Amino acid sequence: MDKRYLKEEAVHGTVKFPLAVYRYEEEGEFVVNLHWHEETEIIFLKKGRFCIDINMQKYSLESPALVFVGSGDIHGIHGEEGCQESAVVFDMKMLSFEYYDSVQHQMISPLLNKSVQFPLVVTAGDSIWGELAGLYEKVPKEACRDTPASRMRVKAYLLQIFACMYENGKFVNIGSTLDYESRKIENIKKVLGFIQENYGQRITNQDMAQVVQMNAQYFCRYFKRVMGKTPTEYVNEVRVEKAAQYLYRTDRKIIDIAMECGYENMGYFIRRFREQKGVLPSEYRKSQNSVTNGQMG
Repeated sequence: MDKRYLKEEAVHGTVKFPLAVYRYEEEGEFVVNLHWHEETEIIFLKKGRFCIDINMQKYSLESPALVFVGSGDIHGIHGEEGCQESAVVFDMKMLSFEYYDSVQHQMISPLLNKSVQFPLVVTAGDSIWGELAGLYEKVPKEACRDTPASRMRVKAYLLQIFACMYENGKFVNIGSTLDYESRKIENIKKVLGFIQENYGQRITNQDMAQVVQMNAQYFCRYFKRVMGKTPTEYVNEVRVEKAAQYLYRTDRKIIDIAMECGYENMGYFIRRFREQKGVLPSEYRKSQNSVTNGQMG
């Protein structure tokens, strides 16, 4: 699974059944950079500790837990080494009814038009945990069978999950969300998308400010207030993560990777990489290769 793009361009599922299941059960830490997609996502934190970032708010969570990500929410995840997680990503419209009834009116439509939203997280201490976790675990099992009957069961399990939350008052009625908050999220989406598309080139604060039609000085304050870091710090984080992916997946020279990721100064690249990853790029490549070789053996 590679969900590291913002806006994410990956296709989840197929036209005939817009739902996909993803799992992570490897030895290393699990990192998914900030991104967003139109689909709804349910994440099952199976093992370990995680830091979840949703709409510029950070949450530290212990497994087991279920995290609900709504359509359009900016989100990222970082799991400690040895963590395990899975996710179901689906188009909410797949649960709509052709025949408009009270279920469509009271549950599905409000979720689609975002007048209500899911709870952020349900943990093992919640009274409905057992029912929700049991229903969720059935979804991946049925989805992998890929038959008409199994796909019907998947939809039924998702509807049961929503019914359980609705019945127990877990849906959050947001009514008319503040316009300022909506604009703030949309602005950040535009800037993060611009960074993802141009991280290999020179990016100035003025370039990013122009994306949201702000002056550079105000933009820098705005970005730090929302994201908790400066635009330059965030750009460097993206570039280092991209470089780490190249180091892990290819045997390209480190200097070529640095250039590809927007670093013209090798010394500066090495310093930023070490600050973020705790090791030199060459050490990172060796450590990742040794983990891979160990798993293959």
